[in-house]
Amino acid sequence: MKTRFFLILLTLIILFGAWLYLSYNLGTNEKDKLEKLANLPIYAYVADTTKVAPILTELKTVPGIKNVVHETALQAATELIQSYGLPLNEEMIKDYILPDIITINLQPNRVSISNKPVIIDILRSHIPETDIDSQSSAYSLIIQELSHLGLYNIVFNVFIAVLILLIFVFSRTALELNTLLHYKGIKYSALEKIRHQRQGLQHTLLMLIVPLPLCLLAYFAYVYFKPLPQVIPYWVFLVQAGTVILGTMINYFILHSFEQQVALQENPIEVITPPEMESNGNKEQENDTPFA
Repeated sequence: MKTRFFLILLTLIILFGAWLYLSYNLGTNEKDKLEKLANLPIYAYVADTTKVAPILTELKTVPGIKNVVHETALQAATELIQSYGLPLNEEMIKDYILPDIITINLQPNRVSISNKPVIIDILRSHIPETDIDSQSSAYSLIIQELSHLGLYNIVFNVFIAVLILLIFVFSRTALELNTLLHYKGIKYSALEKIRHQRQGLQHTLLMLIVPLPLCLLAYFAYVYFKPLPQVIPYWVFLVQAGTVILGTMINYFILHSFEQQVALQENPIEVITPPEMESNGNKEQENDTPFA
């Protein structure tokens, strides 16, 4: 019995470890897509330089912005000439009317990404739509991929939670019922009964505190000592904990019900009729006897 139980315990450890591993891969994939979105800056071309200060002031109130870079027309043109090695100099371009450029970079998280429409509205209130380059085509494509990934993440976690819950419940129930059937019809001492109950309690505690906490400890140690970013959403840990707690409660009620049934079969309840009631019943039967 002990070997079977430890095989169940090992199976649960492997399953929870695989759950964390796959969730980490999904979280890494999501983080990569958020970084791709953050690497698509928003450009604003401001021809009227008097509007630069109000725009910068309003952008400071938006959470999730990594940085805002303002370049004057001359700075932007000089940088462009140097980057592409164009045969131009400052004297040749100073007479051209060029707009200032505001570059807005977002942080790679969902809060920042969700605030992008707010940033666009601020820019629209000061400059025309045609002077805003939000890279909407590439942005929309990655947003769509991120949305599909989020849906897949939810479906995956629900599926594996149900799968582990079923294994958690039925494997333990099968083991304990096998033990009950083994002792069925055997008169064993009160000490053996206490030992059996204590063993069941130990199994419950081990299944509650070993598989998931051990895997979580290994995961956070791995993240800490590598070091690597913690990319698994915290709601996944709550789902895992809920799976273990729910499985433990279901096991308890199932096994408690079977133990009560076995106890009733071994010690059936006898209804004892008091002598007075028996005599009264006999008298009633005599009174009810018809005359010959």
